Amino acid sequence: MNARIRPLFLGLLLSASVALSAQESPPGKVIVSYSLEHLDRRASNQLAVWIEDAEGRYVRTLFATDFMARRKGFLLRSQCCPEWVKASGLAEMTEAQIDAISGATQSPGRISLSWDCTDQKGKAVPPGVYLYKAEGNISFETRVLWTGRIKVGKIADSSRAAPQWLPEKPAEGAELLTRVGARFQPSER
Repeated sequence: MNARIRPLFLGLLLSASVALSAQESPPGKVIVSYSLEHLDRRASNQLAVWIEDAEGRYVRTLFATDFMARRKGFLLRSQCCPEWVKASGLAEMTEAQIDAISGATQSPGRISLSWDCTDQKGKAVPPGVYLYKAEGNISFETRVLWTGRIKVGKIADSSRAAPQWLPEKPAEGAELLTRVGARFQPSER
């Protein structure tokens, strides 16, 4: 290689390598939080929290109740968070993948879950707008689906999600999930 071209080539190679490294590290973390109420009724208290990209493509699950996910409750009761079951591809997940996302029914109170801005394979997601969703079974087919948008990038962001009651809003005092929101904190570089 020509002596004058070689330093230029090595400089470009180094720049590309640095840019690639920057893309591979997550841009920060998102904290999704919500208030959880325990409902003393049959076919309730199942919940899932997950992330999708701006086009609605599944990215990663942050939490799903053990009964629904690991113990296959979604097969026994098709009303167990059907939006999440479909989005996540739960039926095709391995035992290890399910174990990584599922946990016991959470205690009532304020809950915070952390997303490290990686997809289900552990690869850093690109900056952009992401949807965070929380779906909960209130009783049999009555459920709530909270959806919010959060911008992942170089500056902090926060937002509140909005609920959609399916098929309709239940009686007062049967809300399961309230005050769903998220905040993004960029990585320090």
